[in-house]
Amino acid sequence: MKVASTHLYSAPADVVFDVMTSPDVVVAMYAALGHVDVKVIEHSECAGITSVRSRRGVAMDVPLFAKRFFDPVNVVDQHDEWDPPMPDGSRWGIWQVSARGVPVTAGGQMRLGPTPDGRGTVVEMTGEVTCPMPIVGSRIATLVGDEVERTMHASEAFIDGYLRERSVSDRDPTPHQRAS
Repeated sequence: MKVASTHLYSAPADVVFDVMTSPDVVVAMYAALGHVDVKVIEHSECAGITSVRSRRGVAMDVPLFAKRFFDPVNVVDQHDEWDPPMPDGSRWGIWQVSARGVPVTAGGQMRLGPTPDGRGTVVEMTGEVTCPMPIVGSRIATLVGDEVERTMHASEAFIDGYLRERSVSDRDPTPHQRAS
């Protein structure tokens, strides 16, 4: 199953990138999506390449035909790797997701770049979810692919909210943040 998402953020590309790769934000985002035991197990930058590996427990509402392939909560490992920024701030990356004991692979490409006016950012994610099992493989890939797309869209909504809160707190400090 092919998966895809294109989302426009109202913050500059460098800010969106920093938020998307921040270990604290990654943990908070997946926890807000209802995932459990969320951990960032690697966050590194080497030669301009940024790598973020996370692990989390994800519960899925699984139809009867697929119950034997899934646990009530599946351990999901995700690896996002971003190339160094190009002169305009654009970046390309790859994403890979695997669930322990589940015969499915998921992954693809990511692109983050500034809007033409430079004030916003477009993030595009494309990929594919596959399951090599005979008979039920395409149905399982569709089931997992739908979950991947739900997670993509929920993550975008979380980051939108995070950026909005950050923007408001940067412009309009609350009384307890003002100097006396």
